[in-house]
Amino acid sequence: MLVGELLKKYRTEKMKKQKQWVGNVISPSFYAKVEKNIHRITVDDLIELLHYNKISVLNFFSKLDRQEQSQNAFK
Repeated sequence: MLVGELLKKYRTEKMKKQKQWVGNVISPSFYAKVEKNIHRITVDDLIELLHYNKISVLNFFSKLDRQEQSQNAFK
């Protein structure tokens, strides 16, 4: 799972629209491209976005790591 996909999963679980999710952190149009994995988000913006939505940075990255480990197990 990529960063954009995981962000989208969190956002949809909280039933927020993209504009609500990003607030003033980044533009909604840029964020839409992050979710589609067209653009990459900077670490600074990602951390700010996670804090804005009250998501633990460690929890977020541990989910990325677990997903990567399970994908590598099948290779």
